[in-house]
Amino acid sequence: MLSRHGWLKIVLGLLVVLCQEVMPAETGQAVVQLVRDRYQLDTAQYTVEVVANQLKTRLVNTSDLNLRPLTQSAPIGPFTLIVEIKRDSALIERGQVRLRISKFADVLVCTDKIQRHDLLTESNVELKRFDITNLREQPVISLDELPGQRAKRNLRVGSILTAAAIEPIPTVEIGGEVTIVYSDEWGSITAPGEALESGLIGDRVRVKNRASGKVIMATVASGKTVQVNP
Repeated sequence: MLSRHGWLKIVLGLLVVLCQEVMPAETGQAVVQLVRDRYQLDTAQYTVEVVANQLKTRLVNTSDLNLRPLTQSAPIGPFTLIVEIKRDSALIERGQVRLRISKFADVLVCTDKIQRHDLLTESNVELKRFDITNLREQPVISLDELPGQRAKRNLRVGSILTAAAIEPIPTVEIGGEVTIVYSDEWGSITAPGEALESGLIGDRVRVKNRASGKVIMATVASGKTVQVNP
């Protein structure tokens, strides 16, 4: 059986919950909370800041608000809404509220200057919390994505590593020496060649037959061999 002190704690707890549900919030805060709820913006990833608020009503409940975004784009960066305050179906006020929504994530950042075709390893990148609100490319978020990858372009110190900035290390490099193999049911013929394109195993690349000077298409079979289909 609960003591008097125990019942008092339960009653106080219920009062706190009820007050939180009915206590009006500052209008800007209420708009922020409603935007967070509607778009499921995790507080660990997103910050929402009121930049400008035309509404004069100071305190509201979120249930009094109706939000109409001025854009159908994702809620990130500058985000403007028309906000209506209604009570008992009666319009109290209508005004514009401008927000700034920022997104943060743990991403890989270059710790050294990386040249095009340099290998990417734990020694030249680090995992760091970063504002990716204006990032237009998909960030690389794990060191597990680096093995077998190299830089596709020059990268500055402090720049965020993105999927568009890396590429698999080719099996055959442009300008590399290869053996051209032609096989059919009667046997196989080989000739020295030069890769005119880089490619992975299974890729079709242009190669030059050094014996004849002819340029042909061949399939990469290994780091030193390309296969010509009969």
